[in-house]
Amino acid sequence: MRSKAVRHAGRCIGLVALTGVPMLAPGLAQAQEVRTGLIASTGLSVETNPYNASDSSNAEFAANAELRPSLTVQDALTQVSIRGSAQFRQFLHRYGLEDNYSVDAEIVSKRSERVTLRGSGLFAYSEGGFAGYGRPGLIASDPLNSSPVDPAATTPDTSLQNSLNGITDVNLIGTRTRLTSLASNVGVDYLLSPRSSLSADFNARALRYQSALGSDYNTLGGELRFSHQFDEYLSVGVIGGYDRTNYLDPNQGDAGVISALLSVDRKFGERWSASVALGASFTNIDGRLGQPDTHFTALTGRVRFCRQGEFTRFCVAGDRSPQPSINGNVRVTTNINADYSWTLAARQRLTLSAAYARTGSSHSQILTDPAVDFATGTARYDNDFNKKLTGFVSASVSKIYSSIAPRTANISGAIGIQVHLGNPQ
Repeated sequence: MRSKAVRHAGRCIGLVALTGVPMLAPGLAQAQEVRTGLIASTGLSVETNPYNASDSSNAEFAANAELRPSLTVQDALTQVSIRGSAQFRQFLHRYGLEDNYSVDAEIVSKRSERVTLRGSGLFAYSEGGFAGYGRPGLIASDPLNSSPVDPAATTPDTSLQNSLNGITDVNLIGTRTRLTSLASNVGVDYLLSPRSSLSADFNARALRYQSALGSDYNTLGGELRFSHQFDEYLSVGVIGGYDRTNYLDPNQGDAGVISALLSVDRKFGERWSASVALGASFTNIDGRLGQPDTHFTALTGRVRFCRQGEFTRFCVAGDRSPQPSINGNVRVTTNINADYSWTLAARQRLTLSAAYARTGSSHSQILTDPAVDFATGTARYDNDFNKKLTGFVSASVSKIYSSIAPRTANISGAIGIQVHLGNPQ
C-alpha cells in the first residue's frame, strides 16, 4: 500500500506540474521572494472512542507528532504555494499507529490586467477517515478559514462563494481504513469591466479505499460564476455547475448533478462580512440491476458570516449540496462549521469550535441507507512562550448519530507544544 501511495503522490505532483509550469515559467524566472516555514508539534492525548465503536468504554492514551512544512515563491505576477502535512498518533494499547500524509500545491498567476489563471492539486493518504476532525489536534484552527481539510473534497477553490470545504461524507468519520485521494483544479478569472468579473473552474478527483466496504469513484466537474460589484460593500452574482461521479463498482449507479445558485456578498462596516449563495440542484443517478434511473431535486446553498474584531475573530459557514458517499450513491450533505478565537493577552488565545454534519439517506431503489449525523465541539488554549514556541491544551467531544447502530461519544483531550520555524507569511 505504501508503494502505491508513493506512485499516487508522484502522479498528483506530475499533474500539478503539467497544468501549472507552462503558465508559471515567466513568473518563476524572475521570482523576487521565497518564504519557507515549518510547524512541528508534539504532545499527548487521551480518547474514549477514537474510531466510533459501538462498545468502546475504556480511555486510550496516545503520543502525537505532526509536521507541516510550507514553501511560497512569489513575484509581482505569480505566486506558488506548496504545503505538506505528516501526522502520527501512536496509541499505547489497542489501536497501534495511525499516520496521515498530504501535500497540496496552489498556483495563481496574473497574466494581464483582465486575466488571472489558477491551478491547484492535492494528494492525501489518510487513515481513520477525517484525520483530526472531532479528534484531539495539534494545530489550532483558523476562524477565518472555518473548515477542516477533507481529503474527499475537491481542492479548495479561491472564490469567496466556494470558500467552505467541510465534511462531504459523514460515513467516513472514524473508519479505520486507508483513504487515498487525488484532486486537481484549473481556473481562470476574467475581468469583464472594473466592476464585473467572470470565473470558470474545472476540477477532477479520485478516491480509493483500502477496505472492500468502500466504493471507489472518480469525479469530474466544472463551475461558472458571474459577479457584479455595485460598490465596495455589495456584489451579486450567479453560479452554475455540473459534476459527474463515476463509481468503479458496476453495481453502483453513476450520477450527474446540475446546480444553479444566486449569490450575494456583503460587507457591514469594517468588521462584518457575509457571503450567501442559494439555489437548487438536480441529480440523476443511472439505474443498475434492471432498476430505472433515479431523479431528485434539492435545495443547495453556501453561507458564510465572519466578524474580525480587534481581539476576536469569528466565522460560521454552512454548505448543502449532493455529494458522493463511501457506501455508494450521491446523497445530499449538509455541514455547518463555527469558530471563535479570543486573544486573552498578548501571548494567550482561546479558541472555541463546533461543527455539525449530515449525510442524507440513500436514493437507491435497491438498498436504502439511512441518514447519518455527526456533531463535535472543541475548546483550546494557546500560550506563546516566545515567537517560536507555543504550548497548548485542548478538550473536545464528538458523536455520530445513526439508526443502524448506536455509537458512544468520543471525549478527548490533548496537551503539547509547537515550534514555528521560518517565515511562512
